[in-house]
Amino acid sequence: MGACPAVRRSLIRIRRPFYGWYIVGIASICLFIQASTGGFTFGIFLPAMSEDLGWSRSTIVVGSSLLSITAALAGPVLGRIVDESGPRLVLVVCILLMGVAQFASGLVTEPWQFYLTFGLMGGIARSALQSSIPGAMIAQWFVRRRSTAYSTAAMGPPIANLLLPPLIAFLVGVIGWRLGWMSLGVLAVALGLAPALFLVRRRPEDLGLQPDGDQPPGSDEEPAQTRGTASGSDWTAREAVHSPAFWMITAGMALILLAPNISIVFLFSYLGGQGMAPSAAAVVVGAVSAVQVVSRAVFWLPVTSRLASVRWAVLLWGSILLCASLLLALGEGEVWSYIAAGVLGLGLGGNLVLQLQIWPEYFGRTAVGTIIGTAQLLQGTTNAIGPLLLAALLDQTGSYRALYLIVSALVLAGLSIHLVVGRPRRPRRAVAVPSPLAGEG
Repeated sequence: MGACPAVRRSLIRIRRPFYGWYIVGIASICLFIQASTGGFTFGIFLPAMSEDLGWSRSTIVVGSSLLSITAALAGPVLGRIVDESGPRLVLVVCILLMGVAQFASGLVTEPWQFYLTFGLMGGIARSALQSSIPGAMIAQWFVRRRSTAYSTAAMGPPIANLLLPPLIAFLVGVIGWRLGWMSLGVLAVALGLAPALFLVRRRPEDLGLQPDGDQPPGSDEEPAQTRGTASGSDWTAREAVHSPAFWMITAGMALILLAPNISIVFLFSYLGGQGMAPSAAAVVVGAVSAVQVVSRAVFWLPVTSRLASVRWAVLLWGSILLCASLLLALGEGEVWSYIAAGVLGLGLGGNLVLQLQIWPEYFGRTAVGTIIGTAQLLQGTTNAIGPLLLAALLDQTGSYRALYLIVSALVLAGLSIHLVVGRPRRPRRAVAVPSPLAGEG
């Protein structure tokens, strides 16, 4: 009989999943919603809007670039709010703002209107939904199982990229691009608002829990590898921002991220230039997302969990994306397009996982929202200017080969940075030593 209470407590723990997994689910919804503004869906709207409105591709891509710049500028502010006040209010506001931005994008008749709705409003919302909130929430709830948590949450974008492009291609072809944008706005609010309002919690300690669902420190059931885990290794936002290594890591990530971001924006039209019909191109885009989903589960999750440092996973990820960019640059015909799309899907599988995981692993969880948001300043600016300049190049030359060769060179530069810079060392805080004369005379 004496063992019954312990057995009962064990059964309760088995029946009741760790609340952090609900947080992972919400993070995945956030990432799904922000992916609806990304290159896979945006690339489908691009030719339809250009033909109907008479705008050049570069004119429309300005909206995407403005979205990235706005997200970059808003990142540090939103990240700081999340660190200080928790994610719920920011999440609710940004989900509503994303819904309004996408719905209003279907009503535009002038470029400045599209820049206001999709670029500015959508950029503020995306800043929170793509990095600051998901990255900070998971970092607070998980330490040992952070790779698994990030990999699970990161299923949101590839699932969105798998489901939305065929749907959007159908809607654009049947009822027009305007109702396509409006449908995305309604979907964002329907998916995200209720979980944001009722399920979001700031950190496990607020519910009397520990990260990863572990027992409190000193408990006999506490995993040995988590004992002694101290917050002393956590950087402050000020320490990170004043570290040259932080900016080098940010620059390296920004350059590598150009490969997936630019490839996603231009993939649909690139496939059309290879002779594919729009319906076939949409299927290939969906297949890229399918490879992304599968590779994230069966390849990137075990890789990121077993490697000693996220640095080596980043180098592998960047190398795969470099191969994909070179295949897109040098290959010709549908067969090469399929091969390049498969390699791109494999690289995309590690994209968001490593993009978010590197910051809490290198800098801790105390100020991770601000750190992620600050990193977005450089990453977002790079990913805004890059597509815009390359869209102008494409308008002038019509050459995808030149476009992807430039991307390959930039990714190689990012890989070189990560080869040189490893995990940064936190600066030692000065400790005040009392003077032997203190208090005398």
